Amino acid sequence: MSFYFPLGLLGLIGIPVLILIYIIKSKYTEQTIGSTYLWEISEQFLKKRKPISRLTGIITLILQILAVAAASLLIAHPVFIVPESANDIYFILDGSASMNIQQGGSTRFEKAQNKINEIIDNSLGGSSYTLIFVRDTTDVAFEGVTDKEQAKSNVKNLNVSWGSGECATAMELVQSFFTNNPSAVIYLLSDKPYDVRNMTYIDVSSGEGNYSINCQPLDNSKAVKGSVISYNSDATLNVELAYNYSRDADYEKVEEVQVQVVKGEPAEFEFKAAMIFYSLRVRITNADALSADNTVLLYKQATAQSRNVVIVSDSKDTLYVRNAIIGAGGVSAENITLLTPEQYADSQANGALKKAELYVFNGYSPEVLPKNVAIWLLDGIDGTNTETGITFRDYEEPRDTTGPSSYYVPQYIKPSTPQEKQLMQDVIQREIAVRKYAIYNAPHFTTILKVGSHPLISAGLNKNNDRQVVFAFKIGDSNLGMRDDFLILARNLMNYSLPSVLDETIYTCGDTMNINVVPNCESIVVTSPSGTDTTLDTVGNDSCQVKLTETGTYTIIVKRTDRDEEIISLFSCVPEVESSSQGGGALYLSGEREYNYSDGFYDDLLAFFIIIGVLLLADWGIYCYEQHQLR
Repeated sequence: MSFYFPLGLLGLIGIPVLILIYIIKSKYTEQTIGSTYLWEISEQFLKKRKPISRLTGIITLILQILAVAAASLLIAHPVFIVPESANDIYFILDGSASMNIQQGGSTRFEKAQNKINEIIDNSLGGSSYTLIFVRDTTDVAFEGVTDKEQAKSNVKNLNVSWGSGECATAMELVQSFFTNNPSAVIYLLSDKPYDVRNMTYIDVSSGEGNYSINCQPLDNSKAVKGSVISYNSDATLNVELAYNYSRDADYEKVEEVQVQVVKGEPAEFEFKAAMIFYSLRVRITNADALSADNTVLLYKQATAQSRNVVIVSDSKDTLYVRNAIIGAGGVSAENITLLTPEQYADSQANGALKKAELYVFNGYSPEVLPKNVAIWLLDGIDGTNTETGITFRDYEEPRDTTGPSSYYVPQYIKPSTPQEKQLMQDVIQREIAVRKYAIYNAPHFTTILKVGSHPLISAGLNKNNDRQVVFAFKIGDSNLGMRDDFLILARNLMNYSLPSVLDETIYTCGDTMNINVVPNCESIVVTSPSGTDTTLDTVGNDSCQVKLTETGTYTIIVKRTDRDEEIISLFSCVPEVESSSQGGGALYLSGEREYNYSDGFYDDLLAFFIIIGVLLLADWGIYCYEQHQLR
């Protein structure tokens, strides 16, 4: 045994002081009695109690000495060493959405937190505590904490997520801890079925009943389609459709159906939604252990900008471009204006040019680009216009010979980024032959077609921060206009050039949402379901990405210079894999388990407080006894 504060033992000096006080203390007491007769009766009574009366003083002294000794030890704070009883304790805590499932007023996550704190309380001093927190990302929440209260406070401050997560992502990290210390005590706390080795698995699930609903995005069929599922038993589920007229209006019930569900198998339902609405609410009205996956809100798809197009060209292949734009959808022939370069210059000079959202320059490079619009440059690169954001270098000379060497064969890229995937969506990638193309540098553009290292089709922001598409060749100098890919590319490029703010309005928590920065955009603010506002950086960006970390309705407010602000809503759902608590598997730590524990210690002072309280209470009881006896 050792002491944190050895000087506290100086309090033992009080023991001889107590003995001295006891020795010099007067043993006589002054009493007032009513009469001699009463005195004689009292004397006879006291004689019977004399043996006990003689001991009360000694007992009181002993109790007081013990109380002083206990108080001195309490101040000195004794530490009792317990050999081979302390170790490094590691916790792997599942913080995924399924841990929000609750029963009896407590969630699975809260049960796991309580279990961790119970293990910490029951461990001896000298142990250290580390927690690996698994959500959509895996992080070390805290490491090597030796103070129990601090460790428990850290556990209490953790928040469960609404995304998906698998404890397998923590195994590489945990394996490194176990390799460095094979005697480490490791606990895995989750609600998913895991088979473990060299650690202890604590299952916090209790077979709670849960249902979930899944809805398809709205389409032109005027129908709401989806499915429901029961994960723990067969069930009869009531599915309700409701709608509202505006963002702040209450929902009005339209229809309700009963769906017979077999355990673990999705059952489909369908509603007709031929009505004017701001949003539709589809929900399961049956109560279960997780209400967040019982409701889906369906919002109308955000509409793209109006599409008026001006094509400036004196090339014979203008017909290819015009038909491709019409075929891409969203633009009628009446909304396309065809101009020669001379007509375009005259219209600009006299202010008669029709306002358009997309300007296509085919084989012509304007001295000044129109602003706050989308631009297509089709072989319109000559290096005189610095607003394009690209640098012209030279032309690759045309090949006039016959045979395979008479043309260049460009290659499509393998899309990996969200923008590349958008530009390449559904492209079949037929082989293309190009006879002549311009060589240019576009460092901040996304390339989708190239010859060697030379970009042939790319998209990005020009110096005016407007969306711009660049073709390094004339359509007539290639066979692209005859390929079915041309219409698909035109559609993708139109959607890029004149995008809606959102590509879709229903997501899964954990998804990364792509928000398009539309022309004339001043600011975009995203408000999460919990009310947290995030202002996006739109300067110099044609799109922004936001990771969805909550379930419920997100609101996007877009402010533009040329129109009123636009408010767009989207819904983030609970991941289906979390609703079903699916996952788990075998989690094995390689290596031989060892049991080389370090010395722990016990320094809890509660026992000393109890001892002091008992001694003082006993001393007070003897004092009361003496006073009662003398009456």
